[in-house]
Amino acid sequence: MYAFIVTRCILLLVFASTVWTFQADRVSLDLDSSLPSSDLAAIDQISNMAQASAWLGPLAPIAISPFFGITILAGAAQFGGNLQLPPSMISDNPVLGNPYLFWTFLCLTVLTSIPKFTKVSKPFAQAIDQLEAYAAIITLILVRVMTVFPGEASSIDGITVVHASIFTISSSLLFCLFAAFNIIVINTIKFFLEIIVWLIPIPMIDGLLEITNKLICALLLAVYLWSPTIALLLNLILLAAGLIVFRWIHRRVHYIRNIIWDQLWCLFRPSYQIPEIAELTVFPDRTLGPFPTKSRLHLRPHAEGWELTQKRLLLGHKTIILPSDSHQLEIYDELLVNRIQIEGSQPANLLFSKRYSRNLEMLSHLLGIHLPQSTQETPQSILSLEPGGPLNLP
Repeated sequence: MYAFIVTRCILLLVFASTVWTFQADRVSLDLDSSLPSSDLAAIDQISNMAQASAWLGPLAPIAISPFFGITILAGAAQFGGNLQLPPSMISDNPVLGNPYLFWTFLCLTVLTSIPKFTKVSKPFAQAIDQLEAYAAIITLILVRVMTVFPGEASSIDGITVVHASIFTISSSLLFCLFAAFNIIVINTIKFFLEIIVWLIPIPMIDGLLEITNKLICALLLAVYLWSPTIALLLNLILLAAGLIVFRWIHRRVHYIRNIIWDQLWCLFRPSYQIPEIAELTVFPDRTLGPFPTKSRLHLRPHAEGWELTQKRLLLGHKTIILPSDSHQLEIYDELLVNRIQIEGSQPANLLFSKRYSRNLEMLSHLLGIHLPQSTQETPQSILSLEPGGPLNLP
């Protein structure tokens, strides 16, 4: 279930490790040996807590509105004046202090926010919004790297917290992994809410939601600039609340993304609508065996009937067989999504995108699933009404 989070965290870990290989060697920890060990431990805890608050405090507002959040941080670093800013995150940071970063993210904020105000352009804005979240993660990692290694590394931050045979992970890497996890969880929930609001037939509600997102982002960052510790506590509360509903929302977000992306990709690549292999991505409309509602499954023919597989990165694949002697499958071309109706001991509907709507007969042949005659005739009737098409005479 968390395969996509683990994959992206691994990629971000590799990215951060690659950047750090070009940095100068870190200065070893050199504290006054005359202090008692208990005092040294207290100093370490206070330093680590301060760094965690400064680094993890702005993650929630950046997850809610990535480009806008980084714009505010860059603006505070460059135009903050006499404000007392978190020293390890904003003050004297070469990334946030770069004027090109502020103006670039300000332009990106405007360009990505305007399409969200209308229901016609919002699906394209939501597609860009997913790239926006990962761009923010990469930017935060660069901010972290440049903060830790501006020339001389912070001795406290270089303390190794995990060491196992060939791997040594510092607190900086753990912060980066937690930042990626935090932003992905909150952004996934935000994406689901954006789609739900998009489906509500009220014209102004999309614009009101976007304004609300920006206001919440600005408010949380104002709390962060005032007290990073309180901002960190708010971030942990939002993350805990998000994790409670994450599994339920995560399945539905996969379903929505599959439906939207397939429709958009068919517009740019017509050959994408032609089935080439005997496999189809489907989502059950109810609990089916060990699979919860809206789980992402792969349907393919099997010697005994049909095979449904849920691919999982770390936990191994989960598979069930629908025997042909006790189950009957039929494909139907519906209005918004297509479906495969399962009749038998485990009745359900398997929903899938409109990607193959023009080639359902070919798809049914590859999967060995019955296609009712009325469904086969529907595309021909539609073609007969198109300009230049054959006349549909009785």
